[in-house]
Amino acid sequence: MVNISLIGLGQRGQATLQRLTHIPSANVVIKCDIETDWREAVTHPDIDLVWICTPWEWHVRMAVTAMQAGKDVALEVPAAMTVADCHTLVSVARKTQRHCIMLENCCYDTWHLGAREMIKRGILGRVKHLEGAYAHTVPEGWMRAHGRRHGGNSYPTHALGPMCQLLPEGDSLDYLVSLSSPIPGDHTNTTLIRSVSGVSMLLHYDISTPRPYSRMQTICGTLGFLQKYPVPSIQIETKNGTVTMTGDEAVAYVESFIPQEFKDIIENGKRLGVGNVMNYTMDYRIVESIEKLRLHQDNTSLDMDVYDAALWSSVIELTDISARNNSERVLFPRF
Repeated sequence: MVNISLIGLGQRGQATLQRLTHIPSANVVIKCDIETDWREAVTHPDIDLVWICTPWEWHVRMAVTAMQAGKDVALEVPAAMTVADCHTLVSVARKTQRHCIMLENCCYDTWHLGAREMIKRGILGRVKHLEGAYAHTVPEGWMRAHGRRHGGNSYPTHALGPMCQLLPEGDSLDYLVSLSSPIPGDHTNTTLIRSVSGVSMLLHYDISTPRPYSRMQTICGTLGFLQKYPVPSIQIETKNGTVTMTGDEAVAYVESFIPQEFKDIIENGKRLGVGNVMNYTMDYRIVESIEKLRLHQDNTSLDMDVYDAALWSSVIELTDISARNNSERVLFPRF
């Protein structure tokens, strides 16, 4: 059993609370909002895991306080807004030997889980290029207002997290160049990233123009091509010729590669009627992993760790720097 403090009872927090009730080993002991004494919630002796669903500006201070109190942390995206705060999260996690996990639900998208396994099996050959986006019309509100305060990509992790998980093992991000539209107020942003091994990555952000939802989810390999948006599409070179698929056929093919450990969680979520199975899969994996790690079970690892949280979140400030300086090249920090 994992005893949880849930902080933040807005729309995201309430939805999280509902999903956690379907996870047998998740025991929500404390739930509170930022108007209450959240420090008591993150330092309570009976708590194992602090789950943070608050606005972004609270993430780092709450996560640091929780880890220093000996608690593991799961916090909503982005984990931090500045490179300095990203370094702080990593530093505190190291010193306290506690886990800090960013709740990047798109890493549990069923297309992504299948595509990741296809790459692992070599079906797409060597990955050469990746594309990802967070692009759809967002109504006026906190997200639009927040984006106006930043010159680059202020919400990168839904696209970047899954892309980073598709890089060759041991690879990381080297540098980026970023360009924002000059339109006053809301802006679009396009960023090019090069990995250390030479994989090129395109990252796009647009929440203000009238357009349908897209995360692109494009993979270009030496033997194959996958793309989820706008139309699921596959082209793979095999010994018997070229295989092409689109639409539902392509989705079914990619999802057939989802590892069984994820399939079981997804099917259970569907049986329970959970509203968002992608989120439920993430929640289940985090709670399950934290429980095993706290019981010192061997061969247990996290799907995402504090280094992922820091690297993916650092793009917010790095794209801002590049876009404001004529798209200059900016190196990624080493965490």
